[in-house]
Amino acid sequence: MRVAGHFHSLELRHSILADRLSMTASVIFLLGAVAGLVLSVMSALNICTSACSEAALFTIFGLNFGWFGVLFFSVLICTLFLRKRFAWMDKIVIFLLCAAAGAELQFIWVQKFVIGKWCPLCLTIAAVIYLMTITVVLREWRRLLSRRNNMKDHIRLIVTVLLALILGLSGAILGVKKEAEAAELNMFLGKTDSTTIIYFVSDWFCPACRRAEPAIAEIFPKIASIAKIGFVDIPVHPETTNFTPYNLDFLVYQKSKYIQLRKALYDLAKETETPSPEEVQKAVAPYGVKLHQMNYADIASGMNWNENISRTFKIEATPTVVVSNTKTGKHVNLVGREDISYQAIRKAINEVGK
Repeated sequence: MRVAGHFHSLELRHSILADRLSMTASVIFLLGAVAGLVLSVMSALNICTSACSEAALFTIFGLNFGWFGVLFFSVLICTLFLRKRFAWMDKIVIFLLCAAAGAELQFIWVQKFVIGKWCPLCLTIAAVIYLMTITVVLREWRRLLSRRNNMKDHIRLIVTVLLALILGLSGAILGVKKEAEAAELNMFLGKTDSTTIIYFVSDWFCPACRRAEPAIAEIFPKIASIAKIGFVDIPVHPETTNFTPYNLDFLVYQKSKYIQLRKALYDLAKETETPSPEEVQKAVAPYGVKLHQMNYADIASGMNWNENISRTFKIEATPTVVVSNTKTGKHVNLVGREDISYQAIRKAINEVGK
């Protein structure tokens, strides 16, 4: 009887310990998911130091890292509550977290070997995911051991973890792109191998932007010989989005004539807010240019790139010239028509290069 009572006491203690471990895992899971959600929102809104600016130019399957994280952690929080009703949701949680852990390996590799610097927010999110993954997998392993399940269940868990890790890593390798496909679209002009990048940020219907265009046209040849140049549309006026597809077309396919074609678009913007392809073709015909039909994916990618540049460098007004250096991670914003001059840009280039 004493022996039976002793074993009963051990089982009771074992049960209490298991319950406490399960509760602790649930608390870690909830806090981790909430923390990951908050950090992802901060990343999406670019609430970070300058070290995050390069990371913000990367996307996964066309979606900003931050917003992708918001979606992921929102799903995890939902699964936490659904687990009480559906036991199979535990398997979904394990698979999602292990896949995320695999994807984080690629994100960390990008920071180390592509960007060359660490993003504090990204690393913190990675730490949260790995903590949650380890906690959930250990809890499941502990559960299998306590129920004395056969070897097949343990093998099934190992296969699930490995498969999810591989799929997550493979998906990240395939899905992560820099600057919202800008490299593939090749929208940059000038000295494209330079570590100095100059972004001319404007709106097609901004009066100050129109007045700044002659200065930009005069500056462009001098800057193009020493720096990489990008032209970014920010739709302060919603009508600007009607011109962005044509601007992207000329940036990608008509680089040598871009400045002349840009002027033609500005002249057309004075006449209409909703240009048709026929009207644009007529405006650029004197330059011997034929419109290229860009597909929706390329246009969406280019517009996403514009948005990322605006968010990364905290553009608050147009016209703005962003002078950045990918090697030092520094940048300077020259805001307003009065600050757009060759001397001001050269001074900023020297400043960000130090």
